[in-house]
Amino acid sequence: MRTAKAAAAALLAAGFAAVPAAAASADPLPAPEVAWVGQNVIVTGADADSAAVLAKYRCYGGEEGTHLWVSVKQGGADLEGEGSSQRATSWYDTNYHYAQDPAGLTVDCDGHWHTTRFVLKRVAGKAPLVDGPAWVQFCLFDSSSTEDNFPTGFASDSSWKTVRTP
Repeated sequence: MRTAKAAAAALLAAGFAAVPAAAASADPLPAPEVAWVGQNVIVTGADADSAAVLAKYRCYGGEEGTHLWVSVKQGGADLEGEGSSQRATSWYDTNYHYAQDPAGLTVDCDGHWHTTRFVLKRVAGKAPLVDGPAWVQFCLFDSSSTEDNFPTGFASDSSWKTVRTP
C-alpha cells in the first residue's frame, strides 16, 4: 500500500485502498484543485445500488498515475472520524473500478477544469442510501503524488450533502 495515500485515507476516514506509486515529474506540477462538489447525491439503479456525485476539479500531469476516490456514507456514529466506513449503515464509493481495472479510477489531469458526474456503487453488506444528509468525501491524487511526498499532488473536499432517492 502507498503509505501517503493510505494516510490520506485514514485522515479522511475513507477506508480507501491505495494505488500504485506514480512517477514523479522533474518539474513540480501546480497543485490539483477541487472547485466544488455538488450539494446532492442522486441515487440511481433499480436496487438503489448506484449513486452519482457531480464535482468540478482541475489537475495537471496527464492521466497516468492519477487516482480519484469518492465516498458517500450515511447512518452510524461519527461519519467524519477515522474508521467511519465500518460504522456507516450505508456506504457507496468509486473503488468498484478496481475489480475492472487494478489501476483504479484515473482522471484527466490536463490543466483544464472538468465538471464530471462520478458514479459510485454500494459497498457489499451496506444498506441503500435514503433521503437525507450524508458525508461525502472527494479525494483527488495527481501524477505527482508519491508515498514519500504526501500531501503533494493531493486535493480533497469533504462535507455534508443531501441524498435524493427516486
